[in-house]
Amino acid sequence: MDKESLLTGFIDVYFGSIKHVESLISRPVAEFRLSFEQYQILHDIANQNVTSLTEIVARRNVTKPAIARQLGMLRSLGYVTQKVAADDHRRHVLALTPAGRRAEEAARTAAQAELDRWVMVLGQEKLEAMLGMLEEASRKLFVS
Repeated sequence: MDKESLLTGFIDVYFGSIKHVESLISRPVAEFRLSFEQYQILHDIANQNVTSLTEIVARRNVTKPAIARQLGMLRSLGYVTQKVAADDHRRHVLALTPAGRRAEEAARTAAQAELDRWVMVLGQEKLEAMLGMLEEASRKLFVS
């Protein structure tokens, strides 16, 4: 395959598949008025992978202003609280509200159901292979 055909193939796959993957992943969380990025923040807080804006920035490799905007939306939806840490007044600790916990659990269940459908259609082995190739591409092509 020549370079022009390879480029055309990637563009076709992007518009025909990859772009749709984002909408399939985002669909289960949309009913909670969440973007997929906001859901990831809720999920990280729910599983105690993060407790602060700084930890989210490091985990998701995005800017502080971008995460601050997402957290602002999550607070306005009543899903997240942000309180000053008792031991360090410079640190703000994130926590889910009961509504945030319910939204995260329901969105996680819906996302899992969508993944189950993918497994049924494509098979676990093919999905694992695709994930491995995308992870390798991320490591090698999109290093910041």
